[in-house]
Amino acid sequence: MRGTHAEARARMREGILRVGNVQLESRGAGALSVREIARELGVVSSAIYRHVADRDALLTLLVVDAFDDLGDAVDRALDSVSASGAEPRAALAALARTMREWALAHPQRWALIYGTPIMGYAAPAEQTTVPGTRAMARLAGILAAGSLPSDAVGSASSGLVDELRVSAEELGLAPDPVLLAEGIGTWSSLVGTVSAEVFGQLGTDLARYGAELLDRWIASTSARFELGPAVLR
Repeated sequence: MRGTHAEARARMREGILRVGNVQLESRGAGALSVREIARELGVVSSAIYRHVADRDALLTLLVVDAFDDLGDAVDRALDSVSASGAEPRAALAALARTMREWALAHPQRWALIYGTPIMGYAAPAEQTTVPGTRAMARLAGILAAGSLPSDAVGSASSGLVDELRVSAEELGLAPDPVLLAEGIGTWSSLVGTVSAEVFGQLGTDLARYGAELLDRWIASTSARFELGPAVLR
């Protein structure tokens, strides 16, 4: 009996995610409707509300699903690179290109997790922090295999160093705090590079060079962290 109930809940959750993601991709986060999901699934609204109590709960479900889907794609790409025995620069390229490909395939899901904050919604940290840092943690692990020239950056404050050590432990890493601090900026620049293309910020003429611009990011990041020369495609 328990198994049947659990299976029913799982099917309902899958249905909510499927229809919710269709809504998200076709109309954006601002137009999500729990009641419309119920109509699409052919159930009464109360059946949906037992799984997602309101719009915020639906948003959280979709946020976690997007982070998990992106994280799975990154993991698969890096596992493939690792199996081939490639060097860290190849892993960096695989991660960056996978993120871009995922973002271009799912622009509204990318916007949900890395775009403009949604008015009145705050993602609950206890549900979104772990899935939301999966790809970032993989990037940090790649950068930790490299190093920074001693004169590349100044020292970090003691407060920042302490916070970075805690963050590194939470991510299961042990890199130099200054390197991790630079990694945060590197992560932000990666997300920004991808977002500029996805959100049309490059303009019509530059948009067609999105892949080349990302390859330049890969090359410069590989050189900065001494991961080895990155060959532009």
